[in-house]
Amino acid sequence: MIVAMVMSLIFTTNIQVSNNIQAQTQTDILDPQSAIEQLNVKMAQISSSNKPEDIATLAYIWGFPLVSMERQFNFVTNPNVPPSVGRGPANTLACATDLINATFTDVVSPNSDTLYCQTQFDLTKEPVVVVVPPIADRYYTFQFLDAYTNDFAYIGTRATGGTGGTYLLAGPDWNGQVPDGMTKIWSPTNLAWFINRILVKGPADLPNVHSYQDKIIVNSLSIFQTKGPADSSESVKVDVNASKEIPIGPQPALIAPTGIKIYDEIGAAMTGNPPNPPDPQLITKLAQIGIGPNKVPSQEANDTIKGALETGIIEGQKLIDARVTNVGTMVNGWLVNALAGAYGADYLFRAAITQLGLGANIAQEALYPATFTDNQGKPLNGNNSYLIHFEPGQTPPVDAFWSITMYNDKSLFVENPINRYSIGKYTEGLKNNTDGSVDIFIQHNSPGNDKESNWLPSPQGSFNMIMRTYLPQPAILNGTWHLPSVQHVG
Repeated sequence: MIVAMVMSLIFTTNIQVSNNIQAQTQTDILDPQSAIEQLNVKMAQISSSNKPEDIATLAYIWGFPLVSMERQFNFVTNPNVPPSVGRGPANTLACATDLINATFTDVVSPNSDTLYCQTQFDLTKEPVVVVVPPIADRYYTFQFLDAYTNDFAYIGTRATGGTGGTYLLAGPDWNGQVPDGMTKIWSPTNLAWFINRILVKGPADLPNVHSYQDKIIVNSLSIFQTKGPADSSESVKVDVNASKEIPIGPQPALIAPTGIKIYDEIGAAMTGNPPNPPDPQLITKLAQIGIGPNKVPSQEANDTIKGALETGIIEGQKLIDARVTNVGTMVNGWLVNALAGAYGADYLFRAAITQLGLGANIAQEALYPATFTDNQGKPLNGNNSYLIHFEPGQTPPVDAFWSITMYNDKSLFVENPINRYSIGKYTEGLKNNTDGSVDIFIQHNSPGNDKESNWLPSPQGSFNMIMRTYLPQPAILNGTWHLPSVQHVG
């Protein structure tokens, strides 16, 4: 996602991402490629080492996304968690019905271009049916992620077209017969998650999106076959925790402070979730220090191994933080990386994207260049005024839509007098210059009534921006089109 970085997260809870990119030196920011190469060398050394502390470091990095997904599942589906958008029992649909604003703090790097639906899947007992209505007049996508945050399937404008369909999502151990009229989607893990995005072309368009959301059906195969599509929204019975205990949330900042019990969580999450990609050598190596399915190293390990586990957390988090800082290639001041969503064995990059935020798309679906600096290499700050200038015909070449979203130093929306959090293709009143070029004015105070149509308000302090390009055309994917730099103009 990204060619860039930061993906749209959704419906988790108060994920706070440290903005250590702005804390780095200008040299670090401008030369991420050499830093990435150094980190890859370090990871190769750790991966080939049999030292307990190196194995623990590798385990922490490898397990970071897995624990994040498991914690998200446990938090969002827990009946004791206060009701909110996107929360509810496993294998049921949860949808947002309103565009979010600055009061929304559930996730970092949200967007105000689409409405979301989501489902947290538990495929241990049986498959789940997903019915998608025809959606032909706008962009939409259903993005499926496994327990390790890999994108393993898509339904939507790009992947399947606008005709809709009935899909059977089955876990790794299910070998049943696919019912007639259903298309099987195989999940490599029993824990899975889909994120549905439907484009909203402005506030007046919300009822149209609601009509699509109302036609989406998610339910277990047994209920779907018994009750039929019309009644398949039947509620799921859940056992309420009598202690009213609320599980820990999926905030990345809470993983390292867990201490060596984090390795217990990794082992618990491995149960029912085969490694993707398969990596028997890594699993054997982890077992050498007591990490594996249902293992409890915080209780079972000796003092020497416990010390190695503690070192692994410290060193692993340092490496993740460093990779976050160098998440992509710098192009005109924008960080670009087209590898998110399908990580292979690049466990450090996978962990870094998880720390930035869950929900990264593959590049063909969406790219998200992000910027923290202006054309002079200085951190963006609301005390200054900036301009993004698109030459005639040079707005982002996309088959769906593009937008630029503003975030404060906590990667959240910023309250502003015109309630505008992003600007782009579907911004009402966006004006071209007489020559066909487009100027985006980025500053804290209004640029004047004649320019407010093209104004993206910034906070008073430091900030960052993300460019969203949905269904990017080849010129974006192959790097022949570049985003213009953020010009410091005052």
